[in-house]
Amino acid sequence: MERSTVNRARNILFIHLYGFASLLHVALIIAMPFNKALLAASFGLATYALLLGLHHWQKNDFYVKSLILLLMNTYVFLLNIESLSAVTIIYFILPIIVSALYNNTRPVIALGLLTFVEIILLVFVFGIFERNANLHYVHLALIVFLSIVLMLTILHSLYFSRIWAQMEMQNQTMEQALLSKEGYLQLFFETAKDAIAVFDMQNRIIAINPAFENLYGWSPEDCMGKSIPIIPPENLTEALDRAQKVRNGESFSLVETVDMKKNGTRFSAQITLSPIFDHTGTVIATSVISRDITFQKESEKLIVQSEKLKLAGEIAAGVAHEIRNPLTVISGFVQMMDSAPAYPYQQYTKLIQSEIERINLIIGEFLVLAKPQASVPKKVSLRSTLTDLTALFGPEFNMRGIVFTQQWHDEDYFIEGEEHQLKQVFINVFKNAIEALNGQGKICLTVEKSGEGFVSVRLYDNGSGIPPETLAKIFEPFYTTKSTGTGLGLIISQKIVQGHGGQLSITSEEGLGTEAKIMLPTI
Repeated sequence: MERSTVNRARNILFIHLYGFASLLHVALIIAMPFNKALLAASFGLATYALLLGLHHWQKNDFYVKSLILLLMNTYVFLLNIESLSAVTIIYFILPIIVSALYNNTRPVIALGLLTFVEIILLVFVFGIFERNANLHYVHLALIVFLSIVLMLTILHSLYFSRIWAQMEMQNQTMEQALLSKEGYLQLFFETAKDAIAVFDMQNRIIAINPAFENLYGWSPEDCMGKSIPIIPPENLTEALDRAQKVRNGESFSLVETVDMKKNGTRFSAQITLSPIFDHTGTVIATSVISRDITFQKESEKLIVQSEKLKLAGEIAAGVAHEIRNPLTVISGFVQMMDSAPAYPYQQYTKLIQSEIERINLIIGEFLVLAKPQASVPKKVSLRSTLTDLTALFGPEFNMRGIVFTQQWHDEDYFIEGEEHQLKQVFINVFKNAIEALNGQGKICLTVEKSGEGFVSVRLYDNGSGIPPETLAKIFEPFYTTKSTGTGLGLIISQKIVQGHGGQLSITSEEGLGTEAKIMLPTI
């Protein structure tokens, strides 16, 4: 309960006690002829009505309290002026007791000083010690004083015992609510799926949740009270600048970055950084909420790739057939000219014919992108398919001085699909590996089980590798670094593999080599 509410309750209690004392005084005047303090009694009744009005009009509680104490003191002062005996000086203690029950020291001191001045006046100006009253008057004054003190303390105790009980119940309820709130916050912290970490102002860990431990690999014992390396060195400057801004009171929401696990593995992360303030508004700590968005980023790449395939297909559908018709006419006339015995430009017509065939090849690749090829899936032996291809490329390996090795972790694997399309994929990756070597080198084929229901076909070459900027674009339509390439081989291969429920990926490190990995479902 608020202090103002308690003071308001005390005000109304003391106002009514003040009024009761005034009415009792009037009753004693009527009952006891020797007690004629009419001025004090009239003052008490008039001011009682004034105090009731002020309380009803909800005036400031502090001023009402001050007025109650002042009027009580004035009432006692008037009573002593009219008193027949010095015994009534003891009534000055009543306003002081009331002021003490307000639990405020200043009114007690003020009333004490005022009472001292008033007693000096009563003794030296009004000569109160010179008055002699009969014993009945003295006894009555003492009995009334004791009765008023007893009534004041009992009523205050009874009245406020109920209020204190309400306050205790309210405090207990608030404490339970606080404990419940802290419990909910702790439960949220412990069960949150996002990783949460709290840092002090020196960027040291002071709290982490289980999700943080699972994502980053740092246990509380390993990182508590320490600055841990969760930022890759290449991003450290930017991250430190961000952390300083957070310590200055700024916030960052849903920032996409790259974080680092305890074992050094990097992953795409989405982080939210927030300052933690104390009750004065000073930043005392910072929090980081992060989540692994690697899968989301991969999904976005797949969506972009799908859009690229769709675009390439639309282009293919729009131009392939239109180009083929005039090419057929051109090819026919070139063949007629080439077949004439006396035609002097056969070397040119042969060149034209080879270029026409090249255009037909590009159109054929266009048509693969434009629509799915009609095929009947059947059981395909992966060993048989790859054996045919290694036999096909064997002479070229020998001619270029390429050392070819293969590793099979099982006798054979079987796939449900279209054999010719799969051969086209493997031919593409074999040709890319051969061209990457530019002469002597090594090509290694590894076929093994990968997870439940999948086989992994990996083709590694120890060529010069692919620069990162080129690697990021190899699945873009029409992107090629070869003078005679179309930029469609890998994107067509990827579409075929995806059509078989698998995945094609290329990894490379410049100067060390490249690996093409084809994941296919087995039967």
